[in-house]
Amino acid sequence: MKQHRRSALLAPGLALALALGFGCGKGDALAGTRRVRVSRGEIQEVVQAAGQVNPLNKVSIIPPVTGRIDSIVLDEGARVRKGEVLAWMSSSDRAAILDNARAEGPAVLERWEREYRSTPIVAPTDGTIISRNVVAGQTVDGSTDMYDLSDRLVVYASVDETDLAKIHMGQLAECTVEAYPDRVFDAHVTLIGHQAVKVDNVVSYQVTLLPDKVPGRLRAGMTANVNFIVLTKKDVLWLPSFAVRGASDGPATVEVLGPDGKTPQTRSVQLGITDGIKVEVVAGLTEGDTVLIPSLDLGDGDAGGLALGFHGHAAQKGGHGGGH
Repeated sequence: MKQHRRSALLAPGLALALALGFGCGKGDALAGTRRVRVSRGEIQEVVQAAGQVNPLNKVSIIPPVTGRIDSIVLDEGARVRKGEVLAWMSSSDRAAILDNARAEGPAVLERWEREYRSTPIVAPTDGTIISRNVVAGQTVDGSTDMYDLSDRLVVYASVDETDLAKIHMGQLAECTVEAYPDRVFDAHVTLIGHQAVKVDNVVSYQVTLLPDKVPGRLRAGMTANVNFIVLTKKDVLWLPSFAVRGASDGPATVEVLGPDGKTPQTRSVQLGITDGIKVEVVAGLTEGDTVLIPSLDLGDGDAGGLALGFHGHAAQKGGHGGGH
């Protein structure tokens, strides 16, 4: 799971490289490199997790008697109040009587419809209809799930056990869903699961997040991406994470442009927190320093190794230094 998470961060890191870096000319002594500037701004340490949108509580409505659906009053997506009629149905006895009366003529049918009323199917609680599973004319019994009601939608995120210590009740998270990746909505942690779930030898825990305001197009079953905000720092020096060399068990270094503007120099740096795309520079560089990185060639194992190898190191540093 950890390797998968790191790989997922490579794409946005590459995008940032293209935005910040610029290549040198063919005649330049530093050809084959790009340059990025040490900048100052805000950076967040986050824990990333995959999740799914589902109802916090779901109520399935079954018919009170065996019979036949006469008519559908409310459909999927409707917001209902407790006691509101969702549909009308006839018991098996009423359906049989009406079928016989229908054969005898409209007057007889009207009399029996007036004397033998339909059975209402009512909402047992306030909620939103997230599924309607019957149609008019369908025969139903005590095993038929006619409607499903949801009180409200929440996000269930799967958090790796190694990250669980960074999650706490009430914590802010920024969420998106695959259907609308550009629409970020805030949510807060309302429950941290006590029972572990083990999939492919990876232990994780389910964390429930309640959206502050549910986007109108959010639907049950949508795949969600969750960024738990662990720590936010403002006005700090930062670099794109792919600009740093290093691994989780070794020192971090960068290649900087020397005073002569032509010669690269290796410099050790002390790192702080990271969001997987940017990393805080605590010591070793100053604002405006020029850092050199290899030109972004996906076929170059070294360039790819920079992004992947460094990320683990930065995450470790951020987790050690960050607090709630």
